[in-house]
Amino acid sequence: MQSGASSASLFTPAALALTGLCLVSGPVAAQEDDDKAHAKTEPVMQTVVSVGNRGTQRTVAESAVPIDVISGQELLKQGASTSLRDALAQTLPSFNVAKVTGGAYSNVARSAGLRGLGGGYVLVLVNGKRRHGGSVASENSVLSEGWNPADLDLIPISAIDRVEVLRDGAAAQYGSDAIAGVINIILKSNSSGGSASTMAGRRSHYHSGVGSNGETYQQTFDIGLPLPNDGFFNFALDAKKQDSTKRSGVATGSFYYPVNGQPDPRENTIDKRTYGGGLPEIEQLNVSYNAELPLNDSISLYSFSTVGQQDALVSIAYRRPNGNTIINELYPDGVAPDFTFDSFDYQSVFGARGDDLAGWGWDLSTSYGSNRQKQSTKNNLNPSLGPDSPRHFDLQTNTFTQWTTNLDLNRKLDIGTRNPLNFATGLEYRFEQYRTESGDADSYANGGYRYPQGHPRAGQLSAIGALGNYLLLPEDEVNLRRSNSAAYVDLGLDVTDKWFVGAAGRFEHYTDSSGNTWTGKLSTRYAFTPELAARGAISTGFVAPSMVQQGYAKTGLGRRTVGNETQDIMIKRVQPNSAIGRALGAEDLDPVKSESISAGLTWSPVQNLNIALDAYLIDLQDRIALISPLSGPAVDKILAANGFSHVQQVQYYANAFDTRTKGLDLVADYTQHLDRYGRLRWNLGANWNKATITDLKANPGQLQSLGLSRFERTELGGVTDLVPKSKYIVGVNWQVSDWDIGLRSTRYGKVKRLGSGTSGIDETFSAKWITDVDVNYALTDNITVSVGADNVFNVYPDKHQIIDVSGGSYYSSISPFGSYGAFYYGRLNIDF
Repeated sequence: MQSGASSASLFTPAALALTGLCLVSGPVAAQEDDDKAHAKTEPVMQTVVSVGNRGTQRTVAESAVPIDVISGQELLKQGASTSLRDALAQTLPSFNVAKVTGGAYSNVARSAGLRGLGGGYVLVLVNGKRRHGGSVASENSVLSEGWNPADLDLIPISAIDRVEVLRDGAAAQYGSDAIAGVINIILKSNSSGGSASTMAGRRSHYHSGVGSNGETYQQTFDIGLPLPNDGFFNFALDAKKQDSTKRSGVATGSFYYPVNGQPDPRENTIDKRTYGGGLPEIEQLNVSYNAELPLNDSISLYSFSTVGQQDALVSIAYRRPNGNTIINELYPDGVAPDFTFDSFDYQSVFGARGDDLAGWGWDLSTSYGSNRQKQSTKNNLNPSLGPDSPRHFDLQTNTFTQWTTNLDLNRKLDIGTRNPLNFATGLEYRFEQYRTESGDADSYANGGYRYPQGHPRAGQLSAIGALGNYLLLPEDEVNLRRSNSAAYVDLGLDVTDKWFVGAAGRFEHYTDSSGNTWTGKLSTRYAFTPELAARGAISTGFVAPSMVQQGYAKTGLGRRTVGNETQDIMIKRVQPNSAIGRALGAEDLDPVKSESISAGLTWSPVQNLNIALDAYLIDLQDRIALISPLSGPAVDKILAANGFSHVQQVQYYANAFDTRTKGLDLVADYTQHLDRYGRLRWNLGANWNKATITDLKANPGQLQSLGLSRFERTELGGVTDLVPKSKYIVGVNWQVSDWDIGLRSTRYGKVKRLGSGTSGIDETFSAKWITDVDVNYALTDNITVSVGADNVFNVYPDKHQIIDVSGGSYYSSISPFGSYGAFYYGRLNIDF
């Protein structure tokens, strides 16, 4: 990856050149009158959506389950949220994103989900078609659940017409993952016109005057072209360069070996804010197309694809020159190793649909998606190789592919009722493959290097393996395959003009330990008056174990001394079906099962005011998580008896506990017309959410007599206390003349990290309000300039109660809004 300065110098002229091209590439589409402006902010409750009932479309207000709709234009106005994931977090009260300040891939692809549950419980669709998952688990900083959800950041925001977010269990309609909801990304389908946007921004200076501040440049572009028979081809591109954002503290203690019994004079001059972590450095390019070609009045061919290339870099904790992880000939002043994550992701969908096959509407499609990530490290070393150690290593490559074929049918059936029955059914076949490959042998080799005579550590063995990461050894590699066959039925009936009833059922068969699953759903809506309606649903669901949970393994290398004997040891994360895992009670993973119920009201008491209130309860059984490390004399004895005396510590994924999540969602909007003073659009969103552990699975027989717990209090707190129990969003948008001004304030409730063991303490981080503002001015009918700030008041979370002597961030990694301060930006947007 290029340095921040050189990358920016190359990227910015390219962005401006593309913007200039847009100025001359097509005719201007003038905003002719207020009607067009009004269309931009059409009440969400009247938006027609495709999620909720298969085979038919309904407005948000008519839906029997809660649905949010976010326009592509609104997503592009989110300032620092240059990714879809973060933009959704700023606009949806029920959507939460984990914020991580350590030095791992979780800084790049952070865990995100709905209704207090992580990304593994949310299904992502693009144009109604299942999106493939990532090849690496995205985790929060406390509890590892091992899900590899779809990476939302690899879809161009400029390609998005709108995002439909279904906040309800929908596994019976869409399959695995759809327990907390469904995110359906609808791509633009324009046959003419387009837009381009150039954004530049940076974060505020750190309050101590140090740190890197995340200079960010983003260019978006989309254009629609006509195809025969009123078809379309829509192309979109997003390019982004983001420098890192670091908020390191001051490390304490010595950095150098003493000189003649006195502190080394360099202790007074070395920079002791050397800790890595923070937000990553990213270079990214996402492109897509969406196309449809009608063959005649009833049959159309369609296709869409996305391709994403992302290169990310994250630094980790500094290694001091007086430690046994440094070879002073290579790094006389120590080093903070860099880790790079190079991802390539694509999905291609081809299909045909029609509306008259013996009276049936039909849709036949096939989708192939793949996510490949190569992990490497630079500014590193393997100390056991001594001064001859390489400084760059390829560590591992992870690949996940998914091939899905669907046949969907629907028609309206006359069953003798006042309105016809909407009948939808379909078949799905899905093939998945997950593969891991180890990297350079030098990254895990044990060269046996001892510090030479004259060195302060003379005669001691140095550390083993590349610094800062568990390693993927050849023995950890895996190549897993499985397939899934499914059939569903989805029924919807307007019993009267006021009463709707829906029902769905689904059967799925997996060729791995997931086996067979049945799921069902009932939903209903009753309109007491045109302004007031009640709705509710009850459903069962499931999430099949991810192939990461089943197959990912890694190894930490080290030594321990027992008596006078020094022994090389391994710290292992193993597959549940491995011999080591079985020796310590691991079993094949079962699906996570769910039972959900929701009930709500929609109310429009006066014109232009819409209110939706929905309560929900989600029970999960056999929830999967990574157990706490198993170690100690009793574990050593079991491992030695099974031929693994070289292993000291073991973890694996297990069906660990049952949970109950209950909460309440409130969404309201009001449009206020002020005549010549324009129009105000008020928005209110709130989520109250609480999770409890209702059952913790008993230890397996191998561990029952050992007095060990497979889960520490800290990990269990990752379920109950890590996600804020409340999130409020209050916003107003003012459109007057050529001005468009937005103000939004979000309150994130308190979060808590629970301590474990006798020395562990609980840390509570208080609730905070974060305020964002954007100001847009139309220079002409097709050129708009914008300035804005996210977190305009530069709010930080509470500081740690525990001092980090290594110089890590003063702020908690579990803060729901991050710990990086304000982001200020400017944007130029051109419509043509």
